[in-house]
Amino acid sequence: MFGRRHAPTTRDDATRRDDAAPRDTRLGEAVWETHLPRRRVLAVVRNLASATRMLDVLPVFHGDPRVGVEFTVSEGSAFGRELPELLRDIDARVVPWRDAVRRGGRYHLALATSANGGLHRLRPPVVVMPHGAGHNRLVEAASGSADVASGLAAAQLLHRGRVVPARLVLAHEEQLERLRESCPPAARVAVVAGDPCFDRMTASLPLRDRFRRALGVRPGQRLVVLSSTWNGGSLFGGMPHLLARLTAELPVDGFRVAMALHPNVWDRHGAYQIEGWIAEALNAGLLLVPPRDGWRAALVAADAVVGDHGSVTYYAAALGRPTLLAAFADAEVDPASPMAALGRVLPRFRPSEGLLGQLEKLTAPVDVPDAIGMRGRAAENLRALLYGLLDLDPPANPARLRPVPPPEPRGARDVTALNVEGEVHGDRIRLDRYPAVLDDHAPDLLDDPHLVVDEGEADERLLSSADVVVRADPPEDPEAWGADVLARHRGAEIAAVTLDDGATLVVLRDGTRARAEGADASLCASAAYVLLVSGRPLAGSFTVTAGPREFRLNVTPPPPENRGVR
Repeated sequence: MFGRRHAPTTRDDATRRDDAAPRDTRLGEAVWETHLPRRRVLAVVRNLASATRMLDVLPVFHGDPRVGVEFTVSEGSAFGRELPELLRDIDARVVPWRDAVRRGGRYHLALATSANGGLHRLRPPVVVMPHGAGHNRLVEAASGSADVASGLAAAQLLHRGRVVPARLVLAHEEQLERLRESCPPAARVAVVAGDPCFDRMTASLPLRDRFRRALGVRPGQRLVVLSSTWNGGSLFGGMPHLLARLTAELPVDGFRVAMALHPNVWDRHGAYQIEGWIAEALNAGLLLVPPRDGWRAALVAADAVVGDHGSVTYYAAALGRPTLLAAFADAEVDPASPMAALGRVLPRFRPSEGLLGQLEKLTAPVDVPDAIGMRGRAAENLRALLYGLLDLDPPANPARLRPVPPPEPRGARDVTALNVEGEVHGDRIRLDRYPAVLDDHAPDLLDDPHLVVDEGEADERLLSSADVVVRADPPEDPEAWGADVLARHRGAEIAAVTLDDGATLVVLRDGTRARAEGADASLCASAAYVLLVSGRPLAGSFTVTAGPREFRLNVTPPPPENRGVR
């Protein structure tokens, strides 16, 4: 099914074959090569999305010095700006497209993760693989068809009546059924081999806790991943302000929010512009996941996903993540595809209701229409196929795909202004905290909040309105700092600062001072404020809850040497 079947090659066999590799200096560039592989593979990439999928597949050749890989960028993509940086980062040998076409005889096989880009011009056999969760999207500009999913259209797979790919790799039998209708000649070269991208994510599930720590998710917090594909009907394209609203509606102690944008969005607009557009949400703690690998680790780490009709949403549901649709461009999705079927069963975000309540109703995952076959077997299937086409015995070592790397979010910022509502009952204090910079996006979440602002907040309006001003790093003279802050910010009732030993000095406007231990300065200050407005003395031991967090707060007078500051 996947190509020639051979007995595995032993290491001695491989060594003897390597020794037999031709080294004739008349081969031109071969004279400069330290090692001359027996087979050369051309990796054809078109944009960032296709390149990251290519990197899912190429590890099937790793560890085999008989196979050499070079890259080329096919012509005509509207989203190729980010590619040079990726190829530089992995230090790949890149051949200009014109040279790959002109000197194609030096290659034994070409791999492509997009059916577009003039593949018919290449001389070696071409294997075409998908760069999404199957084939779901209707992109007439790419496929030449308004009613056939991109990647399955005859205009992409045929050239002058001839099938371009030597093999067309599919992830599931259902894609083969649709291909038989859209392009029967191409169905004869189609192979169902599974999805290496999904297999990498499932192989990474044991790393979930590690990924959550990399994203700054504390124990007890829930990670909500917002996902947007590209184009106007996407979550980001149709409702860009929704990011700020969704971030605003989730309490900071109970939730961490991350955003994963399709690589085409990054390529078209650039990081500077994207971060400018969503600056409010970033200032409120939103994490921006980079476009190469971070989104996969974020899905592994996620507790819930809010998405649209993109592949990331499908992968999230397939991984068992509770998923909510905030946008779904039906006109952009093949109605016969699993993505369209998933859109019919996933719950839809209701703008008239709060996000928190809708997330609470997301319980068991839905029955996901299957677009991924042969789960866990993509590496061995692809290796058997590709080595068969190369006319080589596969290596003796098992085929394996690497787990996805830990996420490295962009734009991670401290939340420097919080609206906090609290109440005290006996020796228990409850705090609900939300990002104040997004107050306009969720104005009715709290009845009577107090405003806690970090001294380093750049917005003078927030500082001038603050009820509590805090500082996270110890100054030289904490009490003098507190007195100075209250003198400069006449509306504030409390100044709170971290001490060298990790405790918090709380300074009230009437001169009262207290030492609070058990949490950071911001939480200690809010608990002190709640005690103040409830008429309770600033002393004692309390159990404080802030979302899933619970800690014991001890409030005592400061040591005698700290009481003399006016």
